[in-house]
Amino acid sequence: MYQTILVAVDGSDCGDLALAEAIRLAAVCKAKLEIVHVVDNSYLKYDMGYGNLGDLRSDLIKAGRKLLAQAQAQARAARVACHTELVDEILALGDIAMAINDAVQRVHADLVVVGTHGRRGVRRLVMGSVAQGLLCESKVPVLLVRAPGATASR
Repeated sequence: MYQTILVAVDGSDCGDLALAEAIRLAAVCKAKLEIVHVVDNSYLKYDMGYGNLGDLRSDLIKAGRKLLAQAQAQARAARVACHTELVDEILALGDIAMAINDAVQRVHADLVVVGTHGRRGVRRLVMGSVAQGLLCESKVPVLLVRAPGATASR
């Protein structure tokens, strides 16, 4: 069915659920799992008056690597072949979905799995929606995994 499944992880509850679902699917399909974390460094494009942005970026990269190592350990515990990738290119605000889609193309994934917070209204407008961006732009199927208690969009 699927040969390469890409899952995007961000350390959120719904991201953790997406990882678990992607591992389960990869095991059933005997697919390779590509685990991607996109460092949200869009703040580097804007001068927001904060302290040392280099230190903040370094901390985000370190946290991303730790997150990927934990995700890889989960996949390996389930005997799922996997590869991890940390994406740390300077992004414009809202370009996380584009970075994930670029990774999908690079690894030739045939399914993308992501968590969704189920935001809507002003919160979605302000915070953006990676899931919505993926749904609009992806050339492969996208599986959205919603956290229990997440607000359903209408």
